[in-house]
Amino acid sequence: MIRLLNILFLFACITVSAQMTENNQLKLATDLLFSNPEKSAKISEKAFAEAKNYNDKIKALSKLVNAQMVLGNISQVINNCVKGINLSKEKNDTINQIRFLSMLGNQYQQLNMNNDAKKNLDEAENLINTIDLPKDLLFIKGNVYNVKGIVFKNELNCEFAVKYFDKALDVYNKLPSRDVITTNKLLIDIQKAVCLESLGNSKEAENIYKMILKVNDPGIGFNKYFASVGLADIYLKRNEVDNADKMLQTINVNEFSSYDLELTGLFFKLKSQSSYLKKDSKLYLYYFEKYNNNLNQISQSQNQIISRLVKNDKENFAEKINKNLMRNIALIFILIIIFSGLLLFFYRFLRKKAVK
Repeated sequence: MIRLLNILFLFACITVSAQMTENNQLKLATDLLFSNPEKSAKISEKAFAEAKNYNDKIKALSKLVNAQMVLGNISQVINNCVKGINLSKEKNDTINQIRFLSMLGNQYQQLNMNNDAKKNLDEAENLINTIDLPKDLLFIKGNVYNVKGIVFKNELNCEFAVKYFDKALDVYNKLPSRDVITTNKLLIDIQKAVCLESLGNSKEAENIYKMILKVNDPGIGFNKYFASVGLADIYLKRNEVDNADKMLQTINVNEFSSYDLELTGLFFKLKSQSSYLKKDSKLYLYYFEKYNNNLNQISQSQNQIISRLVKNDKENFAEKINKNLMRNIALIFILIIIFSGLLLFFYRFLRKKAVK
């Protein structure tokens, strides 16, 4: 999901950048964005350093952020988004302020730094309300609403989250149908369904997941797997193990295991829960270990990114990140203890049953 959000923001950046006149150097950076993002980043960085005026600087910086998003260098994206915000503020360039603020909020959301995410997204939303965005840039507004919804969802404030998801959908429904728009809308539908289920509207959530699985469009991407996982989760909570297993069997985890750790973790978690309900201790232990390893991978990845931010930023910013880091580590530690306790209980239960 995180990688997908980056790609969606990237398309927004590319579209806005395409409206700017580019020199041959920056055109090459654009052409190399997906085929050779490392070279694209080097070209853009050099162009930024050599730029003589604001327009050239902001264009080069935009290309650099694009390449760093493709590379997944969150710490570098954050640093350069801050540069972009400061540059565009100096020139009263509202459009670019909104772009960089929304991208910055998205990066903080990925690190679960929700207060920082909301601060930047709120500022982006306030600026959006002061101007009339051109129709071909409306998706930026939709992206801001979408990520704000995700932030509220992560804070377990699903009532506000659903409101922002609906606002985002309202924006995207006004835009021409394209693969990226379809992907965005389906992504929002999935997030909204998760919130509806937590609010007790599991039937409505189920209907959304089923609707997504019926979509026959290239833009559906991995959203079909998120919908399948969501349906399987609902079925397991209803103790409909057979229905859950049928959904999980439609998922080829190898297609996304190296691409999306969040989705991979959800799959292993549900497989372990299904095995537990079927009293299959061998499979339960197998999938639980995979789920636990997945949690550790996510934690290590976030810790590495945060470590780079701490190294490169000022002391007050580093102190704020450390607080979030300690809270995340404490939460993961508690989760590991809980799951270890459940594992020990289930192991003893099976041993007693085997002795009888």
